Amino acid sequence: MDSILINYATKVRRFKEEHPNIASTLYLIALAFFIVASMIKNSQLTSIISQKMIFILEIIPALMVTIKIILFDEHNWEELSIFFLLEFYLYMSSYIAASVNIFYFSFFIVGSKNVKASQILKLFIWVNVLFMAVAAILALAGVIWNYSTTRGIYSPVYRYALGMAYPSDYAARGLALLLAYAVLKKFRLRIPEYISFIAVILWFYLITGTRVDLLLSVLLMVLLITYSRVRKGFKKVSAKFMDIIMLVYMGLVYLTGLLYTLFPKNKVLNLINSALSGRLTHEKTLFQQYSISYTGKYIYQPGGGSGFFIDASFFRILWMYGIPMLLISIVLFFMLNNRFLKNLDYLPIELAFIIFFISAGIDQHLLDASFDFIPLLLFADLEMFNKRKNI
Repeated sequence: MDSILINYATKVRRFKEEHPNIASTLYLIALAFFIVASMIKNSQLTSIISQKMIFILEIIPALMVTIKIILFDEHNWEELSIFFLLEFYLYMSSYIAASVNIFYFSFFIVGSKNVKASQILKLFIWVNVLFMAVAAILALAGVIWNYSTTRGIYSPVYRYALGMAYPSDYAARGLALLLAYAVLKKFRLRIPEYISFIAVILWFYLITGTRVDLLLSVLLMVLLITYSRVRKGFKKVSAKFMDIIMLVYMGLVYLTGLLYTLFPKNKVLNLINSALSGRLTHEKTLFQQYSISYTGKYIYQPGGGSGFFIDASFFRILWMYGIPMLLISIVLFFMLNNRFLKNLDYLPIELAFIIFFISAGIDQHLLDASFDFIPLLLFADLEMFNKRKNI
């Protein structure tokens, strides 16, 4: 038996030596299809693309990445056992919640080992841009619904989704693209790129009227402009300190929802609720009608702009997937901080992660591969951030 295993390992090693890029190519092809599947689910293309096709676009890439993990990533049996046990739990939790995004996403987080970060970022940008362009053309041509709404009954301003599920999704994709490009350029932009960034920010705000993503985009611009000073300031910031800050922020998000549930007539809380476009009202419904469980639960969310929907990622993770999933997510956040604050050259990724994390207290796009590319870089090759290398 040992000789068979040794012979098998030798053949695999020889194949890898003869085809050094096969593992990365396999991963990137799978990731492209998986991002497309995730984008379809968050768009109006669900009206013309079947659930069966979406399932195929998720399961086959996951299998491709599993092959990479087993054959090419040189994990020992203990690591593989932990991986498959984790996947089993994530599958069961996702099955109960009737939402499989986190289950499939986890394959691509683990499978990114030794894949160049620059390749992941470029792929993420191009797939998003091309998909958004196609969806917009189909929406404007009337092939799919170009969802539109106003912020209020008497508001004259229309907000458009241009083929995405809602205007807020379109705006969130714009922010994700800006963040990915900023990280790819290591937070060092030229004047024409700054002008392009401003134009993109204005475009997405004029189309969607989404204030949260506008403010986060402005924060990104501030960080880009002051990056040299920010970098000096982060010399004194440890991963543990950032872990504590993020835990405090998560706690405040949960606390704000709870306080609004207990004191719905409080003027300050109502101002916050108004600024967040009524999100606290949904969180109040969540506290009143659904309990937190160990295993998670299916929660019906009609959405549609006026129906009940869990916007904040932190609430979605805890209520839909359960307490263990929240703990797993916190461990992932700690691992990301530890990796990206270990070397100051990785700071651009950490800054993008911070912006995503702030957004997670408001929007539902954390741990969705078509929005949040940060976890994909956890085990990736970060050589591109070497000071001497330019992208």
